[in-house]
Amino acid sequence: MGSSYYYLAQVREYKLPKGISRIPDGGMSKEIRQVFGLFRTDSVENKTSLEYTLKDVYGWPVSYSTRIDRNTLLLVFGIANVSVSDSLDGIYIYNLKSKSIKKYSDVKALPAISESKNQVAYCVENKLSIYDYDGIQLFSYVLNTKPVFVDWKNDDEILIYQSNPFKVLSIKLSTGKTTETELEYLPNNAQEKTKSQILKVINSSNPDLNKFLVK
Repeated sequence: MGSSYYYLAQVREYKLPKGISRIPDGGMSKEIRQVFGLFRTDSVENKTSLEYTLKDVYGWPVSYSTRIDRNTLLLVFGIANVSVSDSLDGIYIYNLKSKSIKKYSDVKALPAISESKNQVAYCVENKLSIYDYDGIQLFSYVLNTKPVFVDWKNDDEILIYQSNPFKVLSIKLSTGKTTETELEYLPNNAQEKTKSQILKVINSSNPDLNKFLVK
């Protein structure tokens, strides 16, 4: 979003083993503390800040699927733990102006948010659901495929990204009609920046990670 990169991350502090605990193979490092939350890196000012702290998370990052989407006012992200149950699972909405966050839903899904109406769309298995900002369901469609994720094309049209086979469909909410598009299946869940691009910006900001661990 402009010069700002928003992402979910976990910062951990470890203590190296000492004495007999290092025998026989050097021992195992012990986690002292950690913080998990929504971070923002400003590529112009080269600063990284912790925007919001979430509860401790387990198994990050291997066990989790996430997706972040935003419009000019709101940022929405989903956390789906694919291996163990966790209270963090669900969809969250972050207000970019007030810097407040709310848990929007307990559903394990990868959400997308519309530009002007602040409507949230997501798929669970082959069911596409669209809700307004207050959590009231507006549309629901059962698809013939199980998409990896969905994205908004405009206020009345949603793009459906599927991996088997790799192609992008389009569904009009007003009619429920689904058609094929000429769009390619985009990597990184159609997000604006790839993981490597975000890491490059984060590394260049030289954040003081220790300050994030002070609670």
